Amino acid sequence: FRLKRTTGGRILTGSITDVPGLSWGLPTVLAGAGVKYFFAGLPTYFEWGRSDIHTFWDESAILRHGRPDAFRWQGPDGKTVLVYYQGSYGFFKAVTGPHTYKYVMDNLPGMLEAMEKQGTPFDVARYIHNGVDNYPPDVKISHIAREWNSWWAYPKLIVATNSMFFEELEKQCGDVRTFRGELPHTDYVVGAISTAKQTSINRITHDRLHSAEKFATAASLASDYVYPAEKIREAYDNVLLYDEHTWGKDYPAGKLQDWAWNEKSHYAYKAAGLTKPILSGSLDRIANKIALKEQGRHLIIFNPLSFQRTDVVRVSRFDVKEAFELIDEDTGQKVPYQIVELDSPQAPVPYAAHRYGRGQFESKELFELVFAAEGVPSFGYKTYRLKAKKKAARFSSSVAVGESSLENRFFKVTLDSQTGAIESIYDKELSRELVDKRAPHKLNQLVARWVQGGKKESPKKAKIRKGQSGPVYGSLVVSSQGAGCPQLAQEIILYDKIKRIDFANRILKDSTPLLEIYFAFPFKINNPNFRFEGSNSVIKPLRDQFPGSNSNYYAVQHWADVCDEKIGVTLSCVDSHLLEFGGLWPCYVSQAHHGVTPPGFGREFVKQAQLTKGYIYSFVLDSNFRTNFQPVQQGDMLFRYSIRTHQSGWKEGRCRDFGWAICNPLIGVQVNGKREGTLDRKMSFCQVDKQNVFLLTVKRAEDGDGIIVRLIETEGKDVTATLTLPHLTIKQAYRTNLVEENEGKASFTEHTITTPIKAFGITTIRFQT
Repeated sequence: FRLKRTTGGRILTGSITDVPGLSWGLPTVLAGAGVKYFFAGLPTYFEWGRSDIHTFWDESAILRHGRPDAFRWQGPDGKTVLVYYQGSYGFFKAVTGPHTYKYVMDNLPGMLEAMEKQGTPFDVARYIHNGVDNYPPDVKISHIAREWNSWWAYPKLIVATNSMFFEELEKQCGDVRTFRGELPHTDYVVGAISTAKQTSINRITHDRLHSAEKFATAASLASDYVYPAEKIREAYDNVLLYDEHTWGKDYPAGKLQDWAWNEKSHYAYKAAGLTKPILSGSLDRIANKIALKEQGRHLIIFNPLSFQRTDVVRVSRFDVKEAFELIDEDTGQKVPYQIVELDSPQAPVPYAAHRYGRGQFESKELFELVFAAEGVPSFGYKTYRLKAKKKAARFSSSVAVGESSLENRFFKVTLDSQTGAIESIYDKELSRELVDKRAPHKLNQLVARWVQGGKKESPKKAKIRKGQSGPVYGSLVVSSQGAGCPQLAQEIILYDKIKRIDFANRILKDSTPLLEIYFAFPFKINNPNFRFEGSNSVIKPLRDQFPGSNSNYYAVQHWADVCDEKIGVTLSCVDSHLLEFGGLWPCYVSQAHHGVTPPGFGREFVKQAQLTKGYIYSFVLDSNFRTNFQPVQQGDMLFRYSIRTHQSGWKEGRCRDFGWAICNPLIGVQVNGKREGTLDRKMSFCQVDKQNVFLLTVKRAEDGDGIIVRLIETEGKDVTATLTLPHLTIKQAYRTNLVEENEGKASFTEHTITTPIKAFGITTIRFQT
């Protein structure tokens, strides 16, 4: 679409090849960008050399007469695209594509005859020439078509674009069926955890980059900050280049693979590196425009999300100069805080060893200031002041740290004294035990499954010690080791005021191959009802997906939830994306990619009748690949999780808010006063009046004309939402499509924009000030 903005033309068709899976949000995004058609080049990996196993979906339930066929795919918001599928990269069964006139003469008649016999309803077919891996364009196909058409009146060979083909096809698609839902991936979502550390980095950058883009926009409106459009674009490009399904070699070992992986991993590191100065630079510029009435140190706490939050904030590299009181400048109240010292290079926190080493000559590297910030405005900030005192105030706390237990006003957590895994979590408010004590694994327990034989192992002996203990939070730290993991450090955290439990699991992985690593969360939920956030969607497993598709594991965004008729538990995964619901199921990576055939491979996907337990397993590492991915991985990796309980269902439990908050923590910036400024000490840049509407982004328009705001409805209800921009004067507003092409005027006042949003729909607004 960048090219379209500069050169014109039409973009009507989307296409994918080589990936056996599709995210449900895709038709919403395609249709929202004006794309009507989609070519699904889904590979036939599961047919390679075998006919005794099922594929990634039930083709007989989807295709009316076999390959090829077309259907409409409906997104969560009800919009559809026309999909054409003919197998593999677009070849017809064994036919790989026309290379010479003789090849066409030998193969095309048989292909057409087979289609006729099976009842194919179309008189137009896509006969691909190129399409294999890394194949350049070739004028040869034009010469073949010219020669064929000079000899034969029918069928005609037409050298065409995808859009030309689809426009002919659509005329014959009046009675095609419509499908809705996810096509859960089998291969590449697992391949991504063959390099778990870099995948975690890029996953986190997805959120950080959105925050950086939003605050860069706010800074450019509130100050002389120059919006870094090119740097933001470069960061997005690098995020996408790492997310691209694979850069691996067919033989993933040796010098060439090292080179390929070095290049691939570079994109994750570069995207994160580009994002950091955009975010910190824009926040610093905003913070330095805030009027501060008092002398001394201040903290500006930023909230990147579109709902008001009371949440934990960690201010790193905190220089402990003297005793102080922490004052909420909005209320004047003293705020409990905790100075946390990093006491081990093996601690399960980001960059622990780096910080610990530097802390030996720069002491502030070892310290964090931690407190609960209350009522931080939506997409905004509030100010706290550090008031010097001879003696710091003392605060009581409900958190009690025992030898192998943790307790606060909300929960009591009990660890197995031998293994360090969690054997009990009791919710005091709900009067419910949350851990199924009959489960094969305990909660937050590492589970290693050997690919050869399927044997499962967990740490058998652990050391448990008291971690932090203060007015804000308390923790226990567990040290153990497991298969392929000579060091495992785990911290379990309870907060005084925040009802949630945090888990941080740091693995030192050795180079042991043919190993799968999981963390277990066996929740005791009766008649479990699972849901999770997919890409711009909320998915109920098995219901919201294509017939016969993968239900063994799912790629999850910010949250997953399991509930019964009375309570639910929401799990948010900061660093990892793959979850298995109801149990620990077989890995179903195809024979195109797996090395040793995994245990249970070929078994039917999980059925609804098997989802009787409220168990969730987080699949974090895999090292069993023959091509494309790293067959071994080693290094220092961190996997963090948070859980929260709620009454009733996922909507009442505000799962979206919890998951997004965990993955987008409050951000603290240290500044000094006294000084003049143009911004108040507490401020919201943007407010949304409906709790089921979420602000995805605020950004400068790609063409430089105004500001773009993008909203999404997240609970499945049509709604009219009002966006308030209290510090801007709006002069004009337009509705646009997803690629920022104006579609009509939007309703607005001096400080507000009002727009309808469809259930699970995405709405984009351009406004000018």
